Amino acid sequence: MTPPHSPYTEIPVMLDDVVALSRDRVKMDEKTVLRYANRKPAKHAAEMALVERSMPDLPAGARVLDAPCGAGRLSLWMAQQGWDVSAMDLGSAAADFTRKLLTDNALSGEVDVGDVFAMPWERREFKLVVCFRLIHHFPDAQIREKLLTELARVADQHLLVSYLSPWSYTGLKRWLRYRLTGRRSRQNHTSLTELQSVLEPLGFILARDVAQRRYFHALHMAYFIRVSNR
Repeated sequence: MTPPHSPYTEIPVMLDDVVALSRDRVKMDEKTVLRYANRKPAKHAAEMALVERSMPDLPAGARVLDAPCGAGRLSLWMAQQGWDVSAMDLGSAAADFTRKLLTDNALSGEVDVGDVFAMPWERREFKLVVCFRLIHHFPDAQIREKLLTELARVADQHLLVSYLSPWSYTGLKRWLRYRLTGRRSRQNHTSLTELQSVLEPLGFILARDVAQRRYFHALHMAYFIRVSNR
């Protein structure tokens, strides 16, 4: 049996419903942010190691964007590299937490509350844009395309997007459960081919695809680099 690119893309979703779709995942209150920030140390370490393996080399002072920033762990890591960090999240508690995390570590960054589907920055404003653990919240391919298009708009050279691969033990298990029971996972799996099909017409090609653990773990980071001015 061959799984589709994503077994959860058949649900028609209006773009105006993006926020409502994942309202329970938006870190609007302090309790939710703290719960996310205090995740298991081994899981946190593994995910941060994945990010570090995926990142390009950038000079000190490079302007970078973490969107959405969540509990600020990527914003903190990027600021520690000496980069000029901007961060954005729809949840005000997440933005507050990220801002305090940077301050507590004697670092600085621009942290705003805002919608990653309609960001305030100009085209190609950031040398690097990172979108970590967001795209899998959206079951509709049109919404994922809108998100990727906006991320690509503000990215000058480098774009990193995490996704859950359907070609993993977890992805295949969820697909099989869906086929047998009709139960859909809250975490939607997206093929690398889908990401490429959206980003290549926008001038980005895949530089590398890094898995947290090959075959077994679904979490991947896809690193795209701009090759044209489209």
